[in-house]
Amino acid sequence: MRKKLYVKSLQQQSGATLLVGLVILLLMTFIGLAAIRGSGMQELMAGNMRDRQLAFQAAEAALRVAEFKLESESELAISTLFNGTNTGYVEQMDGSSSSEFWLVYDWDGGSVSTNLGLDNVASQPAYVVEKIEGSVWNSDEGGDIGFTPSAAAPAPEYYRITSRGVGGTESAIVILHSTADP
Repeated sequence: MRKKLYVKSLQQQSGATLLVGLVILLLMTFIGLAAIRGSGMQELMAGNMRDRQLAFQAAEAALRVAEFKLESESELAISTLFNGTNTGYVEQMDGSSSSEFWLVYDWDGGSVSTNLGLDNVASQPAYVVEKIEGSVWNSDEGGDIGFTPSAAAPAPEYYRITSRGVGGTESAIVILHSTADP
């Protein structure tokens, strides 16, 4: 018996394998581009989070410096801080319990700049200490703990410390408040 050999001519091939291969290659390219875009976005988010954490830690360090200064000074020395000649030590300012107040505050001219030598921050943290009388401390303006002293007791003095920390870039800013009762 003779075997017949069947050979298709080149003109009869339709090229379906090539077409399917190109479609799969195109899909893999889209998946690869999406993965690259996603990892790039995650890298940006991680960098922003690091920048914000640096700013937070700088602001926290400035708070601790101010709290330590108030705790270590005598009552007489503290009263001389608020005589109007020391930058960054002021009587309670109108609107200072609002976060918007501190966003536009003149930090360069009206605060105590720390010399902590922090690395990786755009500028060293700064703080402002306000002397607050108990009778004018109002909870309606920013969530502070409000109280009114009794008529027999003198109004207690408290100090609100506000610090500003800047991260690795000037756009990462954290503002923190603390209350001290030395």
